[in-house]
Amino acid sequence: MIEHRHLRYFLALADHLHYGKASAQVNVAQPSLSRQIADLESQLGCRLFARTSRSVELTAAGSEFQRSAQLVIQAMDSAIRSTQAVARGEKGELRIAFTSMIAWSGLPKMIKSYAVNAPGVNLELSELIPGALMKAVETGECDIGLTFKATVQPPYQYRELQRESLSIAVPGDHPLARKKSVTVQDLIDEPFILSPRDTASALHDTIFKLCRDSGFEPRVRMYTQLQGTIVNLVGEGLGVSIIPTSMSKSNPDSVLFIPITNAPEITLGMVWNMENSNPCLSAFIQSVGTRLDPP
Repeated sequence: MIEHRHLRYFLALADHLHYGKASAQVNVAQPSLSRQIADLESQLGCRLFARTSRSVELTAAGSEFQRSAQLVIQAMDSAIRSTQAVARGEKGELRIAFTSMIAWSGLPKMIKSYAVNAPGVNLELSELIPGALMKAVETGECDIGLTFKATVQPPYQYRELQRESLSIAVPGDHPLARKKSVTVQDLIDEPFILSPRDTASALHDTIFKLCRDSGFEPRVRMYTQLQGTIVNLVGEGLGVSIIPTSMSKSNPDSVLFIPITNAPEITLGMVWNMENSNPCLSAFIQSVGTRLDPP
């Protein structure tokens, strides 16, 4: 059977046409090289080299075999490099799910940094509501999710990456728009526009606790899933909302974001299945580290 070493030894001798130089290149003794070449010729049933006491030359068959052997070695080397790159997580596919709020926070810088350092990885990005994101992680539809704080059990793991303040979103002509900061009590009589709990439980619970600690139950006028939709509805004067401050980057002309005095922060992080064997996932988690750059 013709093996990889036969091709390497043959190509070394074909390049140098000198047994001493060829044996030095492949780091074997000259007699061993001679035996391997003789074995190769025996298996092929033809002479690859014309030998004299003074010279070594390729035969016509040897020249043809040289061209083919070079292609085989190149293909094998390419296969080895490609396989090793996949094993290191430098090549392949990574499916990332994220919430709309992350899109206005640390996601763009995170993706850019990773993509620059892993150009061989194809990224599939999916924007999902938090509830659907967790299901996608659980079913394996995505490799990792970037979302609000999640309470998970093995084999799932959650890592905090960033904390973000909350602001009150009001229409530009709202009486509170003239204030530099507000308290939650200022919203006691306001109609709220919020995400339902089954969409974003962490954010929903934080907002309701904030209102209840301030002595009132929020009067929710309407629920909608996406933070961007909430901002647009606020801009139409349909209500107010308590919303992550990073959503102010959406630059709505008709909405003002006002800091809340002594408001708690919300936690953003990533969640994944520790049994997921995708090497790109491990490389991504390592590249992100433990914190995101501030939004």
